[in-house]
Amino acid sequence: MKFVVLIMALASAFPLSLGVRGNAAFARLFWTLFGLLPFLAAALPLFDIGIISWAGEWVGFVYSLEITIVDILALAALLAVPGGPVPWAYKVPLLVYIAVASLSIFQATEPLAATFGIWQFMRMFLVVVAVTRAARHDPKVVVDILRGMAIGMGMNVIAVVYQRFGLDLTQTRGLFVHQNTLGLTTHFVLFPHLAMLLYGYGRLRYLVPAIMATVLVVIFTASRAAVGLAAIGMVITYCALALAGLTQRKVMLALAAAVALAAVAPMAISTFQNRFEAVPLTEEEYDERAAFELAASYIVADYPAGVGVNHYVYIAKNFGYSERANVSPSEGNRNNIVHNAYWLAAVETGYLGLFAFVLMLAVPLVTALKWGWRERMTAEGNLLLGMGVAMLIAYVHSMYEWVIFAREIQYLLFSTMGMAFGLSLRAAVKWRTAPAGRSTARSAYAAAPAHPSAMPARWQATR
Repeated sequence: MKFVVLIMALASAFPLSLGVRGNAAFARLFWTLFGLLPFLAAALPLFDIGIISWAGEWVGFVYSLEITIVDILALAALLAVPGGPVPWAYKVPLLVYIAVASLSIFQATEPLAATFGIWQFMRMFLVVVAVTRAARHDPKVVVDILRGMAIGMGMNVIAVVYQRFGLDLTQTRGLFVHQNTLGLTTHFVLFPHLAMLLYGYGRLRYLVPAIMATVLVVIFTASRAAVGLAAIGMVITYCALALAGLTQRKVMLALAAAVALAAVAPMAISTFQNRFEAVPLTEEEYDERAAFELAASYIVADYPAGVGVNHYVYIAKNFGYSERANVSPSEGNRNNIVHNAYWLAAVETGYLGLFAFVLMLAVPLVTALKWGWRERMTAEGNLLLGMGVAMLIAYVHSMYEWVIFAREIQYLLFSTMGMAFGLSLRAAVKWRTAPAGRSTARSAYAAAPAHPSAMPARWQATR
């Protein structure tokens, strides 16, 4: 039966693509859903189809060979959007990581389980290519995807308020399975929307509510990393856009943010007090993260080429590494993944895989920051800077969490990469075709007023 459903789902990609290509209103709804659905992955029963599933039998960042609704939408988008291929410079880093991960199958104790992880990254390749092409073809796609992400965060704020005050949870997880996953999702919503607000991107009246809702979600996760990095990211975003051109709007928003901070500070303090009263910190007695990382270091020392994608828990638990690193003997701890994405990449795909993983993350970050700064007097440039900060903070956060490997986070991450690539390609074309060369273009940007009325016509149409 599930294969019949799978065939029907894949077949639906073609009519969806026709709708996206032929109807502007449908296309807007399509891309809004594309941004929203990752927030519902854990709560939506029909979100995925497990072709082969080891649920309950395998512990890793993925336990099935699956296809999700987002994959079907990405396939439909690829069929719908005209245009040439994505430059190899943008595709090669992810392809290299997929290739290295594929080689790790030969080290894997359970090759099929390793295939689950590789298949997930192959689906993300589809996502990044589809979003890149769409954003390059029409920048309104970026606004629609971000709107969907904001709606998803709005659903989560309702959930966290209920969990905090209705269920009296000290750490809320929203619609996700864990508060750390929710905390990482906030980066991809908060910083691009903050960048648009600081720029003065008008008529998107949901910007302030979206930012406030995201900050509230961050606070109620009671995650030290999420709260601290959100604050750092907001400061970086503001400083970057202030350096691009300090306006009266940005000064007023800074003052408003200071007042808002004073208002929410007592709530944040109370949230952390409730958390630590319910579950006191015991890191002086037992540092869970340090124990996991020690186990990971032992595995890498013994297997410098990696143990196989999606195999950390299996190797650490069954080959004595968790015990050797004094990981707590409880089943929950022994079945947990090292709380550091970079150690996880090193364990599963070796040193070569770690290099490929970092390269895969670095290319879109550098691209977003490079073209964001060059286009800093435009709406596209500000959005690129906001996306660059989102990726940067997510990468730093991944030094304390592994969930950047989870499919929910990866959909948001690779969608953000695709949006950054698409806008960068548009900026590159504009610079190449500037009549008097890049120096004249740079001067024109420096002289342009940072006001919504000065935005390109293609962006004003989305306002």
